[in-house]
Amino acid sequence: MTLISRLVFSEKKKTLQKSSEKVVTSEISIVIPVKDNQEGVNSYLDRFFITHQADHFPREIIFVDNNSIAPLFIPKSHQNSGLSLKLFLCTRKGPAAARNFGANHATGKWVLFNDSDCLPTESLISGYLKADNGAVAYAGNIKALGRDKLSSYYESQEILIPLKTLHSSGKFVPQYIITANTLVWKDAFVECGGFNEQIRIAGGEDVDLGLRLSQIGELSYAFDSIAYHNFNDGLIGFYKRFNRYGKGNRIIEHLWGTNMSPKPFKPVKISVFNRFAAFFQYLFLLLGYLKANYQIKKYGLVKTI
Repeated sequence: MTLISRLVFSEKKKTLQKSSEKVVTSEISIVIPVKDNQEGVNSYLDRFFITHQADHFPREIIFVDNNSIAPLFIPKSHQNSGLSLKLFLCTRKGPAAARNFGANHATGKWVLFNDSDCLPTESLISGYLKADNGAVAYAGNIKALGRDKLSSYYESQEILIPLKTLHSSGKFVPQYIITANTLVWKDAFVECGGFNEQIRIAGGEDVDLGLRLSQIGELSYAFDSIAYHNFNDGLIGFYKRFNRYGKGNRIIEHLWGTNMSPKPFKPVKISVFNRFAAFFQYLFLLLGYLKANYQIKKYGLVKTI
């Protein structure tokens, strides 16, 4: 069960057809939006320098402070690491605006989007090099950092893995991208206009971008690129996450003219705990979906199609 579950669009492309840029480590700019999560910045960098050696460094890592209460900073312990670490302040609200800001300052030909509650693994970058097939964007893999029941539920439901769709070539491709771990060709990012900054919440903005990218080139999976997501926010986080995703469903429905109303479902792995979790996931998605008209009216969201 992913954020979006029922999207099928034409494979007819509008402009760009294929990436002409080979995925090269030195041309990858990592962009991470952050709000009130200095610990996430510290942990990401600590883990990155454990899992990546200097000869496998990307071009740069860019953190974008999106109106944190306490200003963020790059830890002194990493400032002379030999890797370009940049921190920018974006005062425009929302992760879409923060990611656009970071991407606009990126100097690489490829932009790798991660979240501040993710941790890199040894295969974060190398997995994309392995998957390189001329696509304009690649959907990476996300696994749960914790092994508690709730984290295991998130992972088994693949909530941060884009929905598979069957391509005319006979292979499965993602219909969109999820920016917890995704690599985007910057030319294609610019071509489709980047993230829609009218979407102010962390829900639906990356799906919308992925759908627009899919209209100008192919999307592909990069399952060997793995990042760990820290789902340590408990039951309150569970409610907030799916309530927000429900709003995202409604926003995508409005923008793309498709029915995205949540439906009850069974968990992938059957257990008493997972059945309860699936029920409340559906309930929280539905609550968010029903409340989303406020966001649509407030931000004046204009239909994509």
